[in-house]
Amino acid sequence: MLNRKDVKRILCDLFRTESVRRRSDLLAVLDETEEHNLFAEVSPEVLTSSFQTAAVLFGYAPRAFSSLDLMTDYAYASFSKNRRITFLTSGSSGEPKPCVHTLDMMEEEAFGSAAFFKGTKRIVSLVPACHLYGFSFTVTLPHALNVPVLSLPALPTQLWNQILQTGDLVVGFPLFWSYWVRMKLSFPPRVEVLSSTAPCRDEIIEALYQAGAARFTEIYGASETGAIAFRHYPGSDFEILPFWDISLQTPDSPRIKRLSQPQWMELPDYVKVRQGRFLRLLGRTDDSVQIAGINVYPKKVERILSAHPAVKACRVRLMRPDEGERLKAFIVLNEGYTSDHLGIIRNYLAKHLTVHELPRQFTFGEQLPLSSMGKDSDW
Repeated sequence: MLNRKDVKRILCDLFRTESVRRRSDLLAVLDETEEHNLFAEVSPEVLTSSFQTAAVLFGYAPRAFSSLDLMTDYAYASFSKNRRITFLTSGSSGEPKPCVHTLDMMEEEAFGSAAFFKGTKRIVSLVPACHLYGFSFTVTLPHALNVPVLSLPALPTQLWNQILQTGDLVVGFPLFWSYWVRMKLSFPPRVEVLSSTAPCRDEIIEALYQAGAARFTEIYGASETGAIAFRHYPGSDFEILPFWDISLQTPDSPRIKRLSQPQWMELPDYVKVRQGRFLRLLGRTDDSVQIAGINVYPKKVERILSAHPAVKACRVRLMRPDEGERLKAFIVLNEGYTSDHLGIIRNYLAKHLTVHELPRQFTFGEQLPLSSMGKDSDW
C-alpha cells in the first residue's frame, strides 16, 4: 500500500509546503523544485522543521540527513517496521495533536473509497501528500484503483485544457476551486472533482458543475478520523462512507467507529443525523484550550470580538509556546478603523470576557491568515 516512491513524494511535498508557509503565495501548495535540488534550495529553517515533522510522520527520533535519498530510505524503513503514519492536526484551536493512522486503517479507507471512483483513469493531485487528505486520496487511493498520479502546483493559471484528460479525478481544495471559478475555467468531458480540508460553498459547487465537471465530491473528515462522509451536490447531506459504523444511542451527540477498530469516537462537528447514515453539518465544535488551568473557548472569544463594529473578521487561538500561554487575536478591520482603535477594542472585550479569555496579543491585517490549502493558519 505504501512503497519507497510514495515515501519520497511525501518527503518532497513536506519540504515544499514548509517552504510555502514562509511565503505569501497561498495557492502554491506545491512548487516545481526538482527533487535533487530540494536540500540545496530550501533554507536551514525549512530543513530543520522538515526533519522534525518527518520524524513525527514516520515514527523515528528526530535527526538530520545529508541527502533526500538517505532520508527516504530511513523513513521507509521506519514505516515498514511501524506500519503506521502519524499526522498532525492543523492546530487552529490549540497545539497540533498527533493522529496515528495504521496500515490497516489506510487500506480500509483506500479500498472503501475506491468503490466511488471506479471510472477514474488518473488522479491529478493539487494537494500535498504529507497531509492526511492528500495522503489518502493521492497516495493510497491510487494504489486501490491501480491508476497513475500526476502531481501539480495548485495554480489556476496553468494550461488546464492541455493537462486534463477524460477520466481524470482532480484532487483539490475549496480555495483553489474558488479561483478556478473566478477565472472561468472549464473541464474536458468526464473529469471529476474532489474537494476537502474545509467546507466548499454551495455557489462554488454549482459553478464547478456549470464549468463541466462530470461529478463533484466533497469529503467530510478530520485528522483524527480520516474521511468520514461525502456529498455530491450543493445543499445535500453527507453520506457516511461504508467503512464506518454510527451509534445513535445519544441522538444529540452521535458517535462513529471504523468497522475494523474497537473504539468509538466523537464527531468533530455538531450534526443532525438523517435516515441513519446521512449527516447535516450544523457547525464546528468549539474545542477548549487551557489558560492557567482554566478551560477557555477561542470560538466564543471570536464571536464576541467579531460583534464589535470595528471588526470585519477575526481569528483567535492559543499562542505558540515561544510566545506565551494566553490567547492571541488576528483582526481584519472595517473601513474607517485603524490599529489606533485597539484600546477601544480592548476595553470592549474586558467588559464581556473573563481575564483568562482576554487575548494578550493582537495582529491586524487585510485578510485572515490562511494556510496553503485555505485552512486557518497561524500568524
